[in-house]
Amino acid sequence: MSPTPDRDYHDAMERLLGCAVLFHGAETLADLAEIDIATLLEQSGLGDTAGNVELIAAADALRADIQIGREFASVLEGMDERRRTIARRRTYARVPEKLAVLGKEFGVSRERVRQLEVRLRWEVERAASQTIERAAAWLEKAVGVAARPEKFEKILGLLVGDAPSRWRTAVEVAIMNAGGYEYLDNVVGNEVFRVLIERARSVAPGFANDAGVIDEDSLRARIGAVGIPEWDALARNARLVRIRGSLVLRGTRRARVYLALREIGEASTREMIADVAGLNDNSSLSSLLSSDPLFVRFTKDKWGLSDWTDDPYEGVVDAIVKRIEEAGGETSVTSLLEDIPARFEVLPATVRNYLSTRKFEVDGDVVRIVAAPVAPVRDLGRARDVAWSADGTPVLRFRVGLHHLKGNSQKVSVAVAQHLGVGLDGSVKIPFEHPRGVDDASVIWRSYDPNGPEMGRLREALLECGLQPGEEALVLLRPDGLRLLVDGSGLLAEKPEV
Repeated sequence: MSPTPDRDYHDAMERLLGCAVLFHGAETLADLAEIDIATLLEQSGLGDTAGNVELIAAADALRADIQIGREFASVLEGMDERRRTIARRRTYARVPEKLAVLGKEFGVSRERVRQLEVRLRWEVERAASQTIERAAAWLEKAVGVAARPEKFEKILGLLVGDAPSRWRTAVEVAIMNAGGYEYLDNVVGNEVFRVLIERARSVAPGFANDAGVIDEDSLRARIGAVGIPEWDALARNARLVRIRGSLVLRGTRRARVYLALREIGEASTREMIADVAGLNDNSSLSSLLSSDPLFVRFTKDKWGLSDWTDDPYEGVVDAIVKRIEEAGGETSVTSLLEDIPARFEVLPATVRNYLSTRKFEVDGDVVRIVAAPVAPVRDLGRARDVAWSADGTPVLRFRVGLHHLKGNSQKVSVAVAQHLGVGLDGSVKIPFEHPRGVDDASVIWRSYDPNGPEMGRLREALLECGLQPGEEALVLLRPDGLRLLVDGSGLLAEKPEV
């Protein structure tokens, strides 16, 4: 038979029974036991749409025979008004009222209300326990250990639909209590389900990698939840988080970046990683990528997972040094120009620029590392970035840019670095005498930096003095303490005779 459109259960059952007669010669309901239901579904054309045929409504017809709601309600209706109130508002309420509140309302003590409730439970147990236990057993068969709230409520409604409206909630709560079911986060589960949640919460860290990504199959096998439906709800109630299809211990930025890179499958820019990871603010992403051992730099602008390579990028200079050391102390310039630009996506000119610094010695096509590079002393009086105070103290002058206020350094002349006591591959920290209480400035001179020394950690001092991009900064250069000047009108272009 050809496939059929979605059908209601009446039409579907008629079609199935008809196929049972035509294809299998069935004459009675007993004959259906001999027929494979999957075969019958296929023959009837319902195979593709069987999941859309709702059977719960068909069970409505059983209400007249079940009578669970009406039986339970009749027990409660036979009690006095106070116990009926206790049943409806406390014993069988979704949110139980406090004993003290009911006692005040009845004009009796809290203890007296408790005694009335004990008597109420005893009477219900004596008169309706078998009815409620039977209903709980049916409920467990229909929904298993857990179900989505909408499905659970449909099944429960079938069992108690005959109850008077005033006792509908009471009988639902009684059956749920008997079956051990509770409303959780987007799921209703029984005691077995809740135990699985606690197990998952307890052992999940042992099945997570360094990024917190969990091996779900192993976790399910460990806690005995392989065949359990509503797994996602179980994981959610165990406070585990699903990100990009993977289960993680916590929805941290670290886990999101790891999963984004795993999905991309290759080294990528910070912008691409942030986009795939769904990070609206990627301002701190560079810090995470640089400091976390899960991630490594593959090129100047691209990052990946550390287990993708044994040769991470740590800068062009480090790459050059590593190649020279691996070659026994010297290598050819030609090989460096062929290897490093292709490996780390930099220009050959960048490699040549670094090779021209005092860090390296080039002899024809051979390059070596200089063990102790030195630089001649420079005359501070010839430095283009220096002015002079009347007492002969040098003053560093530069134009403030937005990059300074974001924390970037200012390049300084070799003479300025030497005046402050910094030689090649050296560094020093100098406090500010004005403004006080800000970060110490740092002066560093790397022998491989073709642009020379730099002064860093100026941001706080510049902001404290209210300097804006485009304005001139003037730093009085004393090795024991720097001072930002507010007025440069008395400065001299040349060093005065003192």
